[in-house]
This record gives sequence, structure tokens and C-alpha cells, in this order.
Amino acid sequence: MKARYSIFALSVCALAFPFLSAAQPSDLHSLSKYSYPIFTVSGNQQYTGTAFFYRSGDTTFLVSNYHAIKGMSPLKKVINFKADSLFLKYRIKNSYDFKVLAIDISDEITGETEIFSMVDRIDLLKIPVDIPDEAEILFINDLIDPDYINEVPEEVVAFGYPTNPGTIAAFFSRQQRLHGMVNPTGYIDYANSLQSNYPETSDSAKTIMKETERFYYFIKPYASQGYSGAPVFGKFRNTNNQVIYRFTGVIFAGQPTTRQTWAIKGDVALEYLQ
Repeated sequence: MKARYSIFALSVCALAFPFLSAAQPSDLHSLSKYSYPIFTVSGNQQYTGTAFFYRSGDTTFLVSNYHAIKGMSPLKKVINFKADSLFLKYRIKNSYDFKVLAIDISDEITGETEIFSMVDRIDLLKIPVDIPDEAEILFINDLIDPDYINEVPEEVVAFGYPTNPGTIAAFFSRQQRLHGMVNPTGYIDYANSLQSNYPETSDSAKTIMKETERFYYFIKPYASQGYSGAPVFGKFRNTNNQVIYRFTGVIFAGQPTTRQTWAIKGDVALEYLQ
């Protein structure tokens, strides 16, 4: 079912452009264009996240974490907020201007909000949308390559839209870059942290968290709130030793005690998208 939408004009200052150093190579600048800011509003509270686009046949899907869209935390299994509209900010082709697209995410469109654990399934939701012809949209399909999706990259990069605490302008977004590494000892670090900081944590709870390894992996550094739903790109080298970037997962949530970040595995995310 296609999501219904309406369009709101929005003037955006230069601060809304990708927050990248001028020294960054152009391929990283191009990668930044695959991430889009999304917003939900519940009461007088605005929640900001990150999304990307995936194309399947003639259908365009907007994709982000389930918790960023529906407000249900798979970590705590509670509904933190409810909203009937999701707002997507997109850039207009051949322009420095942006607009905001309101997407219907009411229960009639996306189904009643489910309560589930991150152990049982991944925290992703795809929504079919009709995108205006004027929108500058890039699809993550461009960077999906089976030859690299399960490989450990030299480093990883993600572009998200964290916001500082306090009052901010409606639909404000400033893209930031997370640059780091896959942490192969991430679950060991997390287990050690539980033992040190929460010695009374039950063995069953530790086992449950260990089971998330089938869906998630850890990267460093810590991704702050607002990066949720951002695609993760791995840096690789092809047969000609040229640097290339490929899709390797989706940011899920930061893990504050170990200062690292859960990411949904690329092949697991792709299985859901397909």
C-alpha cells in the first residue's frame, strides 16, 4: 500500500548541508547523500532519526529503525512515543533548497505498533512511499555488493542527524559523520562491562544479549541518538587496489557503557529489504 503524503516548503540555511571537512575526498561527500533526516512529533516533543531509500521493482521504500518510526524500543520493550506522521526532509534537485514530506504512519497504514525484543528480530521498518519528481534521491541499492556485504572492512563510516539537548527549530537537521572500525571483540567487551558495572546481571540475561550476535555486530565509536537508522558503509579495496565503499549494515543503537554501537548486519538487513 502506498503511503499518503503532503509537502511543506522549508527554508534551510547552510548549516543543513553535510557536516564534512573540506579535506574529505569526494567519494565520502557522495556517500553522505544516501542518508536522510526523519522526524516524528509526539505532543510537544520532536524525535529525530536517519533513514535511507531502497528500491524493489517499481516500489520505493523509505527504511529506518523500527524504533525511530514507531517509537517502540526493542532494548526495553516499551513504547516511548506514538505518532501518526513521519516527516522526511529532502533536497530539491539542482537547488540548495529543501522540503519536508509528511508520510502517513498511522496504524491503518503500517499496522499496530508491535512490542518485540532485539533478540527476536531486527529493528528495521520499510515503508512504501511516492517520492516527488523534484526530490534528489539516491538508493542504497547502488552500494549493495554480495562480494563485500559479509566482509570486515578496513573502516566504516555512517552519516546521521543527531541533535543536541534543548530547544531546536522544527525539522532542524545538521548531518554529522561517524568514522570508526568494526570491533571484533565487541561482545566480549560488552560482557566484561556487564560483569564490572552490573555484577548482579543474571546469566540468562547475558545469554539473551549474546544471542543478538546473529543479527548485530559492534562498531566503534559510540553513535549518539539521531544516528538511528543510518546506513553503514565499509571501506574496501577492489582487485585494482582502489578504495571503494559498500553497504555493510544499519546503525541500531549506541551502547554507552562500552562506548560502542550496535549495527544490524548487512546481509540480515538485506534479507529483510528483499
